[in-house]
Amino acid sequence: MATKELALHEKLEIHELLTLKTSCATKAVTMLELVKDEKLKSLIEDDLDNSSKAIEELKSLLK
Repeated sequence: MATKELALHEKLEIHELLTLKTSCATKAVTMLELVKDEKLKSLIEDDLDNSSKAIEELKSLLK
């Protein structure tokens, strides 16, 4: 019977991506408070939305 469990190296890669995405999202939140340009602020907000979705998807892969 085949299982769909991830191999250890795959879990480690996902964890690495999750760490990177979380770090980028944290930086984006910090930058959002400093940005005055509305176009740039909008781009950062869009990036935060996408990052949040990616983080949740990566977390679900590790469960």
